[in-house]
Amino acid sequence: MTAELRAWLRYLVALGTHYSGADWAYRKLSGAGLVILMLHRLRDEPDPYPLSLSRGQLRQMIAWLRGREALVGLDDGLRGLSPGADQRVSYALTFDDGYRDNLGLIDAQLGEVPAVVYVATGHVGGEPIWAYRLAHAVESRSRDALDLGGLGLGHFDLALADDRHRLYTLLPPRLKKLEPAELEAWIDHVCEQTRPRPLPHDHREMLEWGEVRRLAANGIEIGGHTCSHAILSRLDEASASEEIGLSRASIAAELGAPPRHFAYPNGGATDFGERDVRLVREAGFETATTSIEGVNRPGADPYRLLRFNVHEDRFRAPSGRLSKALFFSETSGLLGWLRSLRMA
Repeated sequence: MTAELRAWLRYLVALGTHYSGADWAYRKLSGAGLVILMLHRLRDEPDPYPLSLSRGQLRQMIAWLRGREALVGLDDGLRGLSPGADQRVSYALTFDDGYRDNLGLIDAQLGEVPAVVYVATGHVGGEPIWAYRLAHAVESRSRDALDLGGLGLGHFDLALADDRHRLYTLLPPRLKKLEPAELEAWIDHVCEQTRPRPLPHDHREMLEWGEVRRLAANGIEIGGHTCSHAILSRLDEASASEEIGLSRASIAAELGAPPRHFAYPNGGATDFGERDVRLVREAGFETATTSIEGVNRPGADPYRLLRFNVHEDRFRAPSGRLSKALFFSETSGLLGWLRSLRMA
């Protein structure tokens, strides 16, 4: 089956389940649930990674959720899973890493938006997460030749669109397998070869502490996301504990109160383990979110909360438009249930 045919089939199933009432019936039978949406960036520019959502798309999703009275803060959403609470499905917004474009959350056009922004404290006011250091090295390069033979990936001519696409496809998964210091060394190596032009200060990608405080003052919850965005399962216990503890201490010092929520970097099933859950709990955090997809139900482990990854292309119809049917059916309806069965 071709990708185009799969997209049409997925869309038609979503239309059928959403508008026939089958999704509504499934939600009623399933009972209370909390869908946590995992976003990263709010920007309209093209993104080589599936991490950005345009402000227009965010406004559309928020309008849909408000129309159902389903948009809640993370704390209220978790309380909705308590015994005796209404048997309904709520949605909460979270943003990872701490990008400066997250200031769009306090845009007057959106109104008051309950959300959690998880910041990697070592990147606040500094260099972006390695993925966007790589993107800057490619997009603002002054040299086109790139040799990654040391990683077994060969040579790239970045003047060619196909080679840039190949680089973004092959290099990030390879880098994620490296130890943190080695990963950063390879990003430095790419920058040395491409010699990117300096990024103007007003185009910086990460929040500064004054901007983090501004978000908090406008009702956005600030959570921890380690210090360096290290994948915890690859660290020894002392290093993992330091990453978690330093992030909490830095936020507490800057905001005057310790953060209560945490997100595991990368957040997949192999990116954290029982030890890391224990360290997050012992550090004083009350919840922790993953990037494992699913609906949180009553009895959910507050330190293993499920989230749906949301980006520009995730819920598009084959026509290219954002689809309400796909959004709701895939996150809390029958399409999501069918997808979970297929992946089980």
